[in-house]
Amino acid sequence: MVKNYHVDNVTIEEILGWIKQGKIGLPEMQRPFVWSTAKVRDLIDSLYNGYPIGYIVTWQNPAIGLKNDSSSNNKEIIIDGQQRLTALKAALSGEKVVSQQYITKRIKISFKPSTGEFNTLNSAIEKDPLWINDISDIFKSDFNSYSYVTDNAKKLGMAPEDLGATLQKLLAIRQSEIGDIKLGYNLSIGAVTDIFNRINSKGVSLSSADLAMSRLSADTIHGGNNLRKQIEYFVQLLNDPNLLENIVKFDSDFANTKEFDQIKWIASEVNPIYKPRYADILHLILATSFKRGKLSDMVSLISGRDFEARNYSEEGMKANYAKMQAGATLVFNKSNFQRYLMILRDMGMRNSGKLGLVGHGVLNFGYILFLYLHRSTNLSQEKIASYLKRWIIMSALTGRYSGSSETITESDLKMISRDANPINVLDDILDREMNDSFWNGTLPNMLRVQSTQASSWRIFQMSQIYGKDTAWLAKDTSTETVMLEEGNIHHIFPQAYLRKNGFSKGDINQIANYVWVTQPKNLEISDKAPKDYLSDENIIEFMSETNNRENAIPEEIVEYDFHNYSDFLNQRRHLMAKKMREFYENM
Repeated sequence: MVKNYHVDNVTIEEILGWIKQGKIGLPEMQRPFVWSTAKVRDLIDSLYNGYPIGYIVTWQNPAIGLKNDSSSNNKEIIIDGQQRLTALKAALSGEKVVSQQYITKRIKISFKPSTGEFNTLNSAIEKDPLWINDISDIFKSDFNSYSYVTDNAKKLGMAPEDLGATLQKLLAIRQSEIGDIKLGYNLSIGAVTDIFNRINSKGVSLSSADLAMSRLSADTIHGGNNLRKQIEYFVQLLNDPNLLENIVKFDSDFANTKEFDQIKWIASEVNPIYKPRYADILHLILATSFKRGKLSDMVSLISGRDFEARNYSEEGMKANYAKMQAGATLVFNKSNFQRYLMILRDMGMRNSGKLGLVGHGVLNFGYILFLYLHRSTNLSQEKIASYLKRWIIMSALTGRYSGSSETITESDLKMISRDANPINVLDDILDREMNDSFWNGTLPNMLRVQSTQASSWRIFQMSQIYGKDTAWLAKDTSTETVMLEEGNIHHIFPQAYLRKNGFSKGDINQIANYVWVTQPKNLEISDKAPKDYLSDENIIEFMSETNNRENAIPEEIVEYDFHNYSDFLNQRRHLMAKKMREFYENM
């Protein structure tokens, strides 16, 4: 059997030297460090006491030949163990790490030679003469053990010979061995990911996005690291605009590049209702640049893969990076992104939380489709918006991009882009998916769920916002206002009423039993049967046929008690489906 890996035992000193020399890539020194200082202390303590600290896993993509027979910046990347090695460099070499707020800081590990105790430096330790404040001072290349013992033995409360022996034990950490599992260069991206996920004991899974970001970080020749920074900073600023000043200070060189100019505007965006993550941005760039959907292909492309020639080459790497950078320019373009956000707002989406769609697949493909139609067709902005809105509604309701979203993304994109008239492809798919059978049968059945996370409920909410509907039983308070101001999702058949009449939680919490009402109205309704609370003149003062229709409430509700609950749910599901159909057709 051919082994796809081999294991070497290497010393801490050797592997830190390889990182310094650039033989293996350790991007985490320039990315937020997530370990606590206590974990760093425990790591050093384990090494000092001769305990094992696990292993690292490294992998190198297939070698890329250059004309001078050297390798094209194709250094090994660390698949597992990045945080441990970053911690070692920080504690032993005194290198700064980056906080999650992009502020550089030192992690100083203190050592008490008389007891062999380690701790994180604090004010009490600084005042205690029995502690060495920062062990990185001991590991400096010019450290002289003899002089140090002579000058400090008395202060540290130890005999010179005992302090000397203790320092030698501390310095021996550099010779501690760690297992290096080297994965075969011929392994596929999927195999590398699978291996990591099988051997990792912490329940943290490795994705193709993680591999892609690591590969980008390791490439400083073709602009890979700058592309990685673009992606990372864009996502961070999208979620916390206040980080802009810190990023500019932390990475001043990058802050003066055209790549940073392309993304810094996002810090000024108010309520961005589409918040792609790292993996989503990679998907957007991959689809826009290569009409591909699988991130495992992204890792191969970063490594110089030519899928037509079926080989890896430096020329292929240069060409791939040029395409990726062009794709990134389109994805990060302020006008493109803001136009897409405007389309989402116009169709009733209000935030990335409960008034948006769950998941990212639908909105990712929506943006991909927007960029394609904008660049490759002569459609007006109004026509593009119309197709996008209908496509988003269709794909959300049918779950088109749930599950194996990468496969269907690539299939859809290739089908659309390869047709001489891509609009015909869109029309065919929309007509096939959104037929009478779907609206009258499939969708009502899909509404037999309890969760407000369901796409069908989210689309129904959007239809109400788009229609400027009034909250049920309200005079002029819009449904949107109630949603945004944390109003109440009311049970039309109140929970307590159904519970005391023998209904289960699953029956009670059907989304067809939900409606948005103002908080005062919710308190007035209490726990009565609909036929009872809807006979109260104060409650129904503003009730009307129009108000019922806007909220998909059957007119017969005024006669219903728990005996009619099943019929009510069936009626309302069909009315909700009808309202969503009108919403879709109005697009």
